[in-house]
Amino acid sequence: MAKRGSDIDTLVKGLVSPQKDEQIESLLNAALAEPMPVEERLRQVERVLEALRELGLFGKDDERDLHLLVTLGRTYQRFLHLEKAYETYEAALTLAGRLKDSERCAEILRQMGRVLLRWNRWDEALDYLDRSWKIYQELNNSSGLASVVLSRGIVFQERGNYEAASDAYETALELSQQVGDRQIVADASNNLAVLATVRGDFDEAITKYQTCLAFSQEMGDIRGIAQNYNNLGMTYADKRDWNAALDCYERAFGIAQEQGLLNVMAIIYLNRAELMLEWEDSSMAASFCSRALDICRKINDHISEADAYRLLGRAFTQRRQWATAIRLFQDSLRLNEEYHIPLNLAETYRDMGKMHAARGHTAKARASFEAALTGFRKLGAKADVAEVERLIEALGKD
Repeated sequence: MAKRGSDIDTLVKGLVSPQKDEQIESLLNAALAEPMPVEERLRQVERVLEALRELGLFGKDDERDLHLLVTLGRTYQRFLHLEKAYETYEAALTLAGRLKDSERCAEILRQMGRVLLRWNRWDEALDYLDRSWKIYQELNNSSGLASVVLSRGIVFQERGNYEAASDAYETALELSQQVGDRQIVADASNNLAVLATVRGDFDEAITKYQTCLAFSQEMGDIRGIAQNYNNLGMTYADKRDWNAALDCYERAFGIAQEQGLLNVMAIIYLNRAELMLEWEDSSMAASFCSRALDICRKINDHISEADAYRLLGRAFTQRRQWATAIRLFQDSLRLNEEYHIPLNLAETYRDMGKMHAARGHTAKARASFEAALTGFRKLGAKADVAEVERLIEALGKD
Protein backbone atom coordinates (compact mmCIF):
# COMPACT_ATOMS: atom_id res chain seq x y z
CA MET A 1 0.00 0.00 0.00
CA ALA A 2 1.57 3.25 -1.15
CA LYS A 3 1.46 5.96 1.49
CA ARG A 4 -0.07 9.33 0.76
CA GLY A 5 1.78 12.24 2.31
CA SER A 6 2.49 15.76 1.22
CA ASP A 7 1.34 14.95 -2.33
CA ILE A 8 -2.25 15.11 -1.04
CA ASP A 9 -1.72 18.76 -0.18
CA THR A 10 -0.44 19.36 -3.71
CA LEU A 11 -3.49 17.64 -5.16
CA VAL A 12 -5.81 19.73 -3.02
CA LYS A 13 -4.15 22.94 -4.19
CA GLY A 14 -4.74 21.81 -7.76
CA LEU A 15 -8.47 21.74 -7.06
CA VAL A 16 -8.68 25.19 -5.54
CA SER A 17 -9.72 27.94 -7.92
CA PRO A 18 -7.50 31.08 -7.81
CA GLN A 19 -10.14 33.26 -6.16
CA LYS A 20 -10.43 30.78 -3.27
CA ASP A 21 -6.70 30.22 -2.70
CA GLU A 22 -6.41 32.72 0.13
CA GLN A 23 -9.60 31.58 1.85
CA ILE A 24 -8.68 27.87 1.71
CA GLU A 25 -5.10 28.48 2.86
CA SER A 26 -6.44 30.42 5.84
CA LEU A 27 -8.86 27.61 6.73
CA LEU A 28 -6.15 24.96 6.49
CA ASN A 29 -3.77 26.96 8.67
CA ALA A 30 -6.51 27.50 11.25
CA ALA A 31 -7.28 23.76 11.30
CA LEU A 32 -3.64 22.86 11.89
CA ALA A 33 -3.35 25.46 14.65
CA GLU A 34 -6.39 24.23 16.61
CA PRO A 35 -5.59 23.59 20.27
CA MET A 36 -5.44 19.95 21.31
CA PRO A 37 -6.15 19.73 25.02
CA VAL A 38 -6.12 15.95 24.75
CA GLU A 39 -2.34 15.83 24.61
CA GLU A 40 -1.96 18.07 27.64
CA ARG A 41 -4.37 15.93 29.65
CA LEU A 42 -2.46 12.85 28.60
CA ARG A 43 0.86 14.37 29.63
CA GLN A 44 -0.58 15.21 33.05
CA VAL A 45 -1.46 11.56 33.75
CA GLU A 46 1.92 10.40 32.46
CA ARG A 47 3.68 12.93 34.70
CA VAL A 48 1.91 11.52 37.78
CA LEU A 49 3.13 8.03 36.88
CA GLU A 50 6.65 9.36 36.26
CA ALA A 51 6.71 11.20 39.58
CA LEU A 52 5.61 8.11 41.50
CA ARG A 53 8.36 6.06 39.86
CA GLU A 54 11.00 8.72 40.58
CA LEU A 55 9.94 8.81 44.23
CA GLY A 56 10.09 5.03 44.43
CA LEU A 57 6.37 4.87 45.23
CA PHE A 58 5.15 3.00 42.16
CA GLY A 59 5.03 -0.75 42.82
CA LYS A 60 4.41 -0.41 46.56
CA ASP A 61 0.62 -0.03 46.59
CA ASP A 62 -1.14 -2.36 44.13
CA GLU A 63 -4.55 -0.73 44.60
CA ARG A 64 -3.23 2.75 43.84
CA ASP A 65 -1.07 1.50 40.97
CA LEU A 66 -4.03 -0.33 39.43
CA HIS A 67 -6.21 2.77 39.62
CA LEU A 68 -3.49 4.87 37.97
CA LEU A 69 -2.82 2.33 35.22
CA VAL A 70 -6.53 1.99 34.37
CA THR A 71 -6.84 5.79 34.27
CA LEU A 72 -3.81 6.05 32.01
CA GLY A 73 -5.09 3.22 29.79
CA ARG A 74 -8.44 4.91 29.36
CA THR A 75 -6.74 8.20 28.54
CA TYR A 76 -4.56 6.57 25.90
CA GLN A 77 -7.61 4.74 24.57
CA ARG A 78 -9.80 7.81 24.40
CA PHE A 79 -7.24 9.69 22.36
CA LEU A 80 -6.41 6.69 20.16
CA HIS A 81 -2.88 5.91 21.34
CA LEU A 82 -3.84 2.29 20.82
CA GLU A 83 -0.50 0.54 21.35
CA LYS A 84 0.16 2.43 24.59
CA ALA A 85 -3.41 1.76 25.75
CA TYR A 86 -3.03 -1.96 25.13
CA GLU A 87 0.33 -2.17 26.94
CA THR A 88 -1.00 -0.17 29.90
CA TYR A 89 -4.08 -2.37 30.19
CA GLU A 90 -1.85 -5.48 30.08
CA ALA A 91 0.02 -4.18 33.13
CA ALA A 92 -3.28 -3.31 34.83
CA LEU A 93 -4.67 -6.80 34.12
CA THR A 94 -1.64 -8.39 35.81
CA LEU A 95 -2.22 -6.26 38.92
CA ALA A 96 -5.99 -6.96 38.97
CA GLY A 97 -5.23 -10.68 38.73
CA ARG A 98 -2.77 -10.44 41.61
CA LEU A 99 -5.44 -8.67 43.68
CA LYS A 100 -7.98 -11.35 42.67
CA ASP A 101 -10.31 -8.52 41.58
CA SER A 102 -12.58 -10.33 39.11
CA GLU A 103 -14.77 -7.28 38.47
CA ARG A 104 -11.86 -5.16 37.35
CA CYS A 105 -10.32 -8.05 35.40
CA ALA A 106 -13.55 -8.34 33.41
CA GLU A 107 -13.66 -4.59 32.71
CA ILE A 108 -9.98 -4.40 31.70
CA LEU A 109 -10.45 -7.37 29.34
CA ARG A 110 -13.46 -5.60 27.80
CA GLN A 111 -11.46 -2.42 27.31
CA MET A 112 -8.61 -4.38 25.74
CA GLY A 113 -11.15 -5.89 23.35
CA ARG A 114 -12.35 -2.40 22.46
CA VAL A 115 -8.77 -1.24 21.83
CA LEU A 116 -8.19 -4.21 19.51
CA LEU A 117 -11.49 -3.41 17.78
CA ARG A 118 -10.26 0.12 17.00
CA TRP A 119 -7.01 -1.50 15.82
CA ASN A 120 -9.07 -3.59 13.36
CA ARG A 121 -7.76 -6.79 15.00
CA TRP A 122 -11.19 -8.39 15.01
CA ASP A 123 -10.46 -11.99 16.07
CA GLU A 124 -8.26 -10.90 18.98
CA ALA A 125 -10.93 -8.38 20.02
CA LEU A 126 -13.57 -11.12 20.14
CA ASP A 127 -11.23 -13.34 22.18
CA TYR A 128 -10.79 -10.67 24.87
CA LEU A 129 -14.51 -9.88 24.87
CA ASP A 130 -15.33 -13.58 25.30
CA ARG A 131 -12.96 -13.78 28.29
CA SER A 132 -14.66 -10.73 29.79
CA TRP A 133 -18.11 -12.25 29.13
CA LYS A 134 -17.24 -15.43 31.04
CA ILE A 135 -16.15 -13.50 34.13
CA TYR A 136 -19.26 -11.28 34.07
CA GLN A 137 -21.40 -14.43 33.76
CA GLU A 138 -19.73 -15.92 36.86
CA LEU A 139 -20.35 -12.62 38.69
CA ASN A 140 -23.99 -12.52 37.45
CA ASN A 141 -23.34 -8.92 36.36
CA SER A 142 -26.01 -8.04 33.78
CA SER A 143 -24.69 -4.53 33.17
CA GLY A 144 -21.22 -5.93 32.43
CA LEU A 145 -22.71 -8.56 30.12
CA ALA A 146 -24.64 -5.86 28.25
CA SER A 147 -21.48 -3.80 27.76
CA VAL A 148 -19.59 -6.82 26.39
CA VAL A 149 -22.32 -7.90 23.98
CA LEU A 150 -22.58 -4.30 22.76
CA SER A 151 -18.85 -4.33 21.94
CA ARG A 152 -19.26 -7.69 20.20
CA GLY A 153 -21.97 -6.13 18.07
CA ILE A 154 -19.58 -3.38 16.99
CA VAL A 155 -17.03 -6.00 15.90
CA PHE A 156 -19.70 -7.75 13.81
CA GLN A 157 -20.83 -4.44 12.34
CA GLU A 158 -17.31 -3.39 11.36
CA ARG A 159 -16.83 -6.75 9.65
CA GLY A 160 -20.07 -6.30 7.70
CA ASN A 161 -22.08 -9.01 9.49
CA TYR A 162 -25.08 -6.76 10.11
CA GLU A 163 -27.48 -9.55 11.09
CA ALA A 164 -25.21 -10.69 13.92
CA ALA A 165 -24.61 -7.06 14.89
CA SER A 166 -28.35 -6.38 15.09
CA ASP A 167 -28.92 -9.46 17.28
CA ALA A 168 -26.09 -8.35 19.60
CA TYR A 169 -27.47 -4.80 19.91
CA GLU A 170 -30.97 -6.08 20.65
CA THR A 171 -29.55 -8.36 23.37
CA ALA A 172 -27.52 -5.47 24.84
CA LEU A 173 -30.62 -3.26 24.78
CA GLU A 174 -32.71 -5.89 26.59
CA LEU A 175 -30.05 -6.55 29.25
CA SER A 176 -29.41 -2.86 29.88
CA GLN A 177 -33.11 -2.05 30.16
CA GLN A 178 -33.47 -4.79 32.78
CA VAL A 179 -30.83 -3.17 35.01
CA GLY A 180 -31.60 0.45 34.08
CA ASP A 181 -28.18 1.18 32.52
CA ARG A 182 -29.14 4.25 30.48
CA GLN A 183 -25.71 4.64 28.86
CA ILE A 184 -25.83 1.20 27.28
CA VAL A 185 -29.50 1.71 26.35
CA ALA A 186 -28.42 4.86 24.48
CA ASP A 187 -25.41 3.20 22.84
CA ALA A 188 -27.35 0.12 21.71
CA SER A 189 -30.19 2.29 20.37
CA ASN A 190 -27.66 4.43 18.51
CA ASN A 191 -26.07 1.40 16.87
CA LEU A 192 -29.48 0.02 15.87
CA ALA A 193 -30.16 3.42 14.27
CA VAL A 194 -26.90 3.10 12.29
CA LEU A 195 -28.08 -0.26 10.95
CA ALA A 196 -31.48 1.24 10.07
CA THR A 197 -29.65 3.89 8.04
CA VAL A 198 -27.67 1.24 6.20
CA ARG A 199 -30.93 -0.57 5.37
CA GLY A 200 -32.38 2.69 4.05
CA ASP A 201 -34.98 3.02 6.83
CA PHE A 202 -34.20 6.71 7.31
CA ASP A 203 -37.29 7.78 9.25
CA GLU A 204 -36.76 4.95 11.75
CA ALA A 205 -33.10 5.96 12.05
CA ILE A 206 -33.95 9.63 12.70
CA THR A 207 -36.43 8.67 15.43
CA LYS A 208 -33.83 6.44 17.10
CA TYR A 209 -31.08 9.08 16.85
CA GLN A 210 -33.34 11.73 18.37
CA THR A 211 -34.09 9.36 21.28
CA CYS A 212 -30.36 8.70 21.70
CA LEU A 213 -29.61 12.43 21.60
CA ALA A 214 -32.11 13.04 24.41
CA PHE A 215 -30.47 10.24 26.44
CA SER A 216 -27.00 11.71 25.88
CA GLN A 217 -28.14 15.21 26.85
CA GLU A 218 -29.79 13.93 30.05
CA MET A 219 -26.64 12.04 31.03
CA GLY A 220 -24.24 14.83 30.05
CA ASP A 221 -22.50 12.48 27.60
CA ILE A 222 -20.64 15.03 25.49
CA ARG A 223 -19.12 12.53 23.06
CA GLY A 224 -22.53 10.90 22.62
CA ILE A 225 -24.15 14.26 21.87
CA ALA A 226 -21.54 15.04 19.20
CA GLN A 227 -21.84 11.58 17.61
CA ASN A 228 -25.63 11.68 17.59
CA TYR A 229 -25.73 15.10 15.94
CA ASN A 230 -23.27 13.81 13.33
CA ASN A 231 -25.32 10.65 12.75
CA LEU A 232 -28.50 12.69 12.44
CA GLY A 233 -26.74 14.89 9.88
CA MET A 234 -25.72 11.86 7.84
CA THR A 235 -29.29 10.54 7.83
CA TYR A 236 -30.71 13.92 6.80
CA ALA A 237 -28.12 13.96 4.01
CA ASP A 238 -29.32 10.51 2.90
CA LYS A 239 -32.80 12.04 2.70
CA ARG A 240 -31.28 14.97 0.75
CA ASP A 241 -32.37 17.46 3.40
CA TRP A 242 -29.11 19.42 3.05
CA ASN A 243 -29.90 22.33 5.38
CA ALA A 244 -30.87 20.02 8.26
CA ALA A 245 -27.72 17.96 7.62
CA LEU A 246 -25.47 21.03 7.67
CA ASP A 247 -27.03 22.30 10.90
CA CYS A 248 -26.39 18.94 12.60
CA TYR A 249 -22.78 18.81 11.35
CA GLU A 250 -22.08 22.30 12.67
CA ARG A 251 -23.50 21.41 16.09
CA ALA A 252 -21.51 18.18 16.19
CA PHE A 253 -18.26 19.81 15.11
CA GLY A 254 -18.51 22.62 17.67
CA ILE A 255 -18.77 20.06 20.48
CA ALA A 256 -16.07 17.75 19.08
CA GLN A 257 -13.62 20.63 18.58
CA GLU A 258 -14.21 21.98 22.08
CA GLN A 259 -13.69 18.53 23.63
CA GLY A 260 -10.73 17.53 21.43
CA LEU A 261 -12.54 14.49 19.98
CA LEU A 262 -10.17 13.99 17.06
CA ASN A 263 -11.74 10.94 15.42
CA VAL A 264 -15.20 12.54 15.59
CA MET A 265 -13.79 15.72 14.05
CA ALA A 266 -12.27 13.73 11.16
CA ILE A 267 -15.60 12.01 10.44
CA ILE A 268 -17.48 15.32 10.48
CA TYR A 269 -14.94 16.89 8.10
CA LEU A 270 -15.58 14.00 5.70
CA ASN A 271 -19.35 14.32 6.01
CA ARG A 272 -19.04 18.04 5.28
CA ALA A 273 -16.90 17.17 2.26
CA GLU A 274 -19.61 14.84 0.99
CA LEU A 275 -22.15 17.63 1.37
CA MET A 276 -19.91 19.99 -0.60
CA LEU A 277 -19.65 17.40 -3.39
CA GLU A 278 -23.45 17.25 -3.58
CA TRP A 279 -23.34 21.02 -4.05
CA GLU A 280 -20.58 20.55 -6.65
CA ASP A 281 -18.07 22.61 -4.66
CA SER A 282 -15.01 20.41 -5.17
CA SER A 283 -12.69 23.08 -3.73
CA MET A 284 -14.30 23.08 -0.29
CA ALA A 285 -14.74 19.30 -0.42
CA ALA A 286 -10.99 18.93 -0.98
CA SER A 287 -10.25 21.33 1.87
CA PHE A 288 -12.36 19.31 4.31
CA CYS A 289 -10.72 16.06 3.13
CA SER A 290 -7.28 17.58 3.67
CA ARG A 291 -8.14 18.51 7.25
CA ALA A 292 -9.59 15.05 7.90
CA LEU A 293 -6.44 13.42 6.53
CA ASP A 294 -4.25 15.51 8.80
CA ILE A 295 -6.12 14.05 11.79
CA CYS A 296 -6.15 10.52 10.34
CA ARG A 297 -2.35 10.55 10.07
CA LYS A 298 -2.03 11.63 13.70
CA ILE A 299 -4.33 8.94 15.08
CA ASN A 300 -3.86 6.13 12.51
CA ASP A 301 -7.55 6.14 11.57
CA HIS A 302 -7.36 4.02 8.41
CA ILE A 303 -11.15 3.79 7.99
CA SER A 304 -11.56 7.57 7.70
CA GLU A 305 -8.37 7.79 5.64
CA ALA A 306 -9.84 5.39 3.07
CA ASP A 307 -13.05 7.43 2.96
CA ALA A 308 -11.06 10.64 2.44
CA TYR A 309 -9.39 9.16 -0.65
CA ARG A 310 -12.80 8.09 -1.97
CA LEU A 311 -14.21 11.59 -1.56
CA LEU A 312 -11.12 13.17 -3.11
CA GLY A 313 -11.62 10.76 -6.01
CA ARG A 314 -15.13 12.15 -6.40
CA ALA A 315 -13.78 15.72 -6.25
CA PHE A 316 -11.31 15.05 -9.07
CA THR A 317 -14.06 13.28 -11.00
CA GLN A 318 -16.07 16.51 -10.88
CA ARG A 319 -13.03 18.30 -12.30
CA ARG A 320 -12.69 15.56 -14.95
CA GLN A 321 -9.10 14.89 -13.87
CA TRP A 322 -9.46 11.19 -14.51
CA ALA A 323 -5.95 9.85 -13.83
CA THR A 324 -5.80 11.45 -10.39
CA ALA A 325 -9.34 10.31 -9.55
CA ILE A 326 -8.51 6.70 -10.50
CA ARG A 327 -5.36 6.74 -8.37
CA LEU A 328 -7.29 8.00 -5.33
CA PHE A 329 -10.09 5.47 -5.78
CA GLN A 330 -7.49 2.71 -6.01
CA ASP A 331 -5.86 3.90 -2.78
CA SER A 332 -9.27 3.81 -1.10
CA LEU A 333 -9.95 0.30 -2.41
CA ARG A 334 -6.61 -1.00 -1.13
CA LEU A 335 -7.13 0.40 2.37
CA ASN A 336 -10.71 -0.86 2.54
CA GLU A 337 -9.59 -4.32 1.48
CA GLU A 338 -6.58 -4.33 3.82
CA TYR A 339 -8.65 -3.36 6.85
CA HIS A 340 -11.81 -5.25 5.85
CA ILE A 341 -14.22 -2.29 5.65
CA PRO A 342 -17.05 -3.73 3.51
CA LEU A 343 -19.43 -0.74 3.43
CA ASN A 344 -16.70 1.73 2.44
CA LEU A 345 -15.41 -0.77 -0.14
CA ALA A 346 -18.82 -1.00 -1.81
CA GLU A 347 -19.18 2.80 -1.76
CA THR A 348 -15.79 3.21 -3.42
CA TYR A 349 -16.67 0.74 -6.20
CA ARG A 350 -19.93 2.63 -6.76
CA ASP A 351 -18.20 6.02 -7.01
CA MET A 352 -15.49 4.61 -9.26
CA GLY A 353 -18.24 3.23 -11.49
CA LYS A 354 -19.79 6.67 -11.74
CA MET A 355 -16.41 8.05 -12.82
CA HIS A 356 -16.02 5.39 -15.54
CA ALA A 357 -19.59 6.08 -16.71
CA ALA A 358 -18.83 9.82 -16.94
CA ARG A 359 -15.87 8.97 -19.18
CA GLY A 360 -18.02 6.76 -21.37
CA HIS A 361 -16.14 3.59 -20.34
CA THR A 362 -19.23 1.41 -20.09
CA ALA A 363 -17.54 -1.96 -19.50
CA LYS A 364 -15.39 -0.63 -16.63
CA ALA A 365 -18.38 1.18 -15.15
CA ARG A 366 -20.47 -2.00 -15.24
CA ALA A 367 -17.70 -4.04 -13.55
CA SER A 368 -17.38 -1.46 -10.76
CA PHE A 369 -21.14 -1.24 -10.27
CA GLU A 370 -21.44 -5.05 -10.13
CA ALA A 371 -18.74 -5.17 -7.43
CA ALA A 372 -20.58 -2.46 -5.48
CA LEU A 373 -23.90 -4.26 -5.88
CA THR A 374 -22.45 -7.51 -4.52
CA GLY A 375 -21.10 -5.67 -1.48
CA PHE A 376 -24.30 -3.74 -0.75
CA ARG A 377 -26.45 -6.87 -1.10
CA LYS A 378 -24.29 -8.74 1.43
CA LEU A 379 -24.75 -5.86 3.86
CA GLY A 380 -28.51 -5.59 3.30
CA ALA A 381 -28.10 -1.92 2.30
CA LYS A 382 -31.42 -1.65 0.44
CA ALA A 383 -31.23 2.01 -0.55
CA ASP A 384 -27.71 1.56 -1.95
CA VAL A 385 -28.73 -1.60 -3.81
CA ALA A 386 -31.61 0.27 -5.45
CA GLU A 387 -29.30 3.14 -6.46
CA VAL A 388 -26.69 0.88 -8.05
CA GLU A 389 -29.35 -1.14 -9.85
CA ARG A 390 -30.60 2.12 -11.41
CA LEU A 391 -27.04 3.01 -12.42
CA ILE A 392 -26.57 -0.37 -14.12
CA GLU A 393 -29.92 -0.04 -15.87
CA ALA A 394 -28.91 3.39 -17.16
CA LEU A 395 -25.76 1.88 -18.66
CA GLY A 396 -27.87 -0.65 -20.54
CA LYS A 397 -29.78 2.12 -22.24
CA ASP A 398 -26.65 3.74 -23.66
